Amino acid sequence: MEVTKLFKNIEVLGDMPKNININGISIDNRSVKAGDAFVCISGTQVDGHNYAESAVRQGARLLVTERALPLDIPQIVVNNSRVALSKMAANFYDNPREKFKLIGITGTNGKTTTTYMIKNILECAGHNVGLIGTIGVMIKDKHYPATLTTPDPLELQRTFRQMADRGVDTVVMEVSAHAIALDKLAGVHFDVGVLTNITQDHLDFFGTFKNYANTKMRFIKPNFCSVGIVNADDPRGMDLVIAMQNCKRDDFSVRSFGISSPADNFATNIKYDINGTHYFLNINDELACINTRLIGEFNVYNALAAASACSLIGVDMEAIKLGINSMDFVPGRFNMIKLPNGAGVVIDYAHTPDGLENILSSVKQITRGKVISVFGCGGNRDKKKRAIMGEISERYADFTVLTSDNPRLENPDEIIRDIDKGIKNKDSVISITDRAEAISYAISKLASGDVAVLAGKGAEDYLDIGGKKIHYSDFETVDNIVRNMREAERC
Repeated sequence: MEVTKLFKNIEVLGDMPKNININGISIDNRSVKAGDAFVCISGTQVDGHNYAESAVRQGARLLVTERALPLDIPQIVVNNSRVALSKMAANFYDNPREKFKLIGITGTNGKTTTTYMIKNILECAGHNVGLIGTIGVMIKDKHYPATLTTPDPLELQRTFRQMADRGVDTVVMEVSAHAIALDKLAGVHFDVGVLTNITQDHLDFFGTFKNYANTKMRFIKPNFCSVGIVNADDPRGMDLVIAMQNCKRDDFSVRSFGISSPADNFATNIKYDINGTHYFLNINDELACINTRLIGEFNVYNALAAASACSLIGVDMEAIKLGINSMDFVPGRFNMIKLPNGAGVVIDYAHTPDGLENILSSVKQITRGKVISVFGCGGNRDKKKRAIMGEISERYADFTVLTSDNPRLENPDEIIRDIDKGIKNKDSVISITDRAEAISYAISKLASGDVAVLAGKGAEDYLDIGGKKIHYSDFETVDNIVRNMREAERC
């Protein structure tokens, strides 16, 4: 691609080199190929400018930098190389975003389930849908593994290109706070942006909850989306609604959903049981009777967010109702497994204080026996949430089994001790570092009507220990235990 086309709508400092054709874009000097543009990213741990000379030796034809470098090669200097990279990637893949409608979902919890709900509703309405998120990328009926919740700009635009080429007309994607903070979505505009909620997470990166919350809220602004949808029952969501009431704009508006607070779209007459949730959905003053297999109040919020988003791009109420009622379980999100003895196991991705409270309170509400909580916390991440999650588990569960969950470079036993500080009654907790052993212990304590909640891993198929990903799955662990239980019954 000719360099002037590559830099269309990108502000540069100084002169633009002419008559240079670029074969590709790279941010890793080790993967540079002959004819590439190498973008120097100032990262949180390394500075790409320090690897520019290596990139040139690899065959880079152009450097994109934030400062002129003493190297004999054409260079383009920009204010922010991350922003430039995002826009370059879009230009390089011929701006595929223009070929479809785009819905983005941000928030601490609920992003994955909400994106899957939107996908199901849209397909019921006859759309060809693409999905990008934590569990993977889906292009119509094909599934591909994911590396990040929100892909880096080059991978994102390459995925957009594949979706456009395969006739996708609507894309729904998860938007992480990191992606917003690191300008991964610069130049990407969403038809609809959704903010599910904001609770504590990622303070290891953002430092304070205020910084984290403000980053999430940046997404519901005109530079990111045409219409924002917010949770009126979340204080930050209500702040956005009030702000927009005082600032009328023709190019941007905010809609709200909720259960407790006044909202544009809402749910009433909510009833929960072991088989699902039943309620009336009011979207733009149209009513639908919902009978879904998805359990818990948080899934009512997810459905409200999904229905609100779909209605804004023209989906009718009949398709919304069908999409929610026919919704199957999302992998790793409140997946219930029945045991031979009449007990149950719930596998869920909950790994934040709010997520753990949501899943435990929902299970407690529908369980006639005792609830056993099994969870850990990730290493090299927000340490402040550990004791908070311990306190939440003690509040809702009858017994807690503390275990390992992606300790990364930390000692898993020290992480467990941090969680244990939040639990006052030491008779209600046991620590078993090996996750499979912890789950086996919890299940061995279940009788008919009891439920064990395995939180934190969800659909992940690995444990990150010492910086290495080792194959592990909560689903496989439970399957093995169930198989052994059935064999024991036959003997």
